Amino acid sequence: METLHEFDERTGSFQTDSVPYEPVFALPPSLEEKVAPRSGSLRPFHGNTVAYFLDDRVRDLVGSIASDLHARFGESLSEPLPVEMAHVTLHDLHASPDRDQVRPLVEASSARASALVARARGIGPIRTVATTVFNMMNTSVVIGVRAVDEEEHRKLLTARGLFDEVVPSGPFTPHITLAYYRPAMPVPLPPDEFRDALAQLTGRVAGVPVALAPERLHALRFDSMGDYWAVQH
Repeated sequence: METLHEFDERTGSFQTDSVPYEPVFALPPSLEEKVAPRSGSLRPFHGNTVAYFLDDRVRDLVGSIASDLHARFGESLSEPLPVEMAHVTLHDLHASPDRDQVRPLVEASSARASALVARARGIGPIRTVATTVFNMMNTSVVIGVRAVDEEEHRKLLTARGLFDEVVPSGPFTPHITLAYYRPAMPVPLPPDEFRDALAQLTGRVAGVPVALAPERLHALRFDSMGDYWAVQH
């Protein structure tokens, strides 16, 4: 299990200076599965996941930060994500733009995922804080999240590890997505200005408590990156 120090070393390497020093902001082709080129609309994208929804205070902050991003860089970003859908993913499960392809996997894992959510809730609340606003793999702008201490970090990784029997996972970088980038963006992102903006926004979020409450942990399904709903079993 990764220690909190190891987590800090790994995530610090890409969170604190996340905007590439290059004139053109290159986006991965896979982003077009989620966001339509040029228009920025959210495309149908289907699957299931396990995530914590946010309390009102954190959700309001997320909405404010996202609004500022869209005011400054809106033509380079996807359409705004509904703030009521803001969440911290605990464990991704299955996803595909092809609903027929992914549906059998979602259905087969649904009951087990819900049972594991009950076990994960038993771990109790997990105390985390926001760290930085950063560029996540040239796909999205996110707020990084970090456990407050080693014990809380161990609880978080233990909760995540429960779902590895459904889909094995790799290194965990908990975050809250603020916006996706827009493929074939009509207005290119100015890297220097964008880098400065992320640093300014980081000043507004760094150290803000983000409580991961067991009652807000759910097995979710989605049909786009802006539409999630809890699965009831």
